[in-house]
Amino acid sequence: MQDFTRPSGRLRALPWGARVVYSIFLAFTLVAMILTLALTDDMVGLDMHGLASYYEGEAAPVDVPEDQDGPELLLPPDGEHLAAFEPMSRRKLLEVTHFHLFSMPVYLLILSHLFMLSRARPASKAVWIGFASFATALHIAAPWLTATGSPGSVAVYAVSGAIMVASYSVMGLGPLWEMWRP
Repeated sequence: MQDFTRPSGRLRALPWGARVVYSIFLAFTLVAMILTLALTDDMVGLDMHGLASYYEGEAAPVDVPEDQDGPELLLPPDGEHLAAFEPMSRRKLLEVTHFHLFSMPVYLLILSHLFMLSRARPASKAVWIGFASFATALHIAAPWLTATGSPGSVAVYAVSGAIMVASYSVMGLGPLWEMWRP
């Protein structure tokens, strides 16, 4: 808390690595804010014309015949395959991205701070934090690439996930080992 009682304007004096990490966090936050506008427009409109109907909802009538013994199975005609999942709607994609833009950068920020406190070499810190930041951005973008049918989107999703697992693991396990090693 003492740090907050000192004179303001000290951000420029922060070490280069801390400024980079804070900048990445702030960039993700700004993108999340822009996405919030898109999500709001999709949900209720920027002029809020759909606010009441969104929160009131519409109850779907349930009509169950009295002579029905159990659920009715709807199967596709012969020769057609049953889809395992319904395609994700734009709305759900916006909601998922909105959540990830706020949560993943916070996780990245915390891991980066802990890793920056470790005894790892500055170059190693920069590389691992860079990998983690790049992978996080790609992983957030991957569902949009997939939804738009971009070629290679499945590979982007898989590779970004693998890089995230590797970099987040190094940035988390390294400090943990350093704190608790015998």
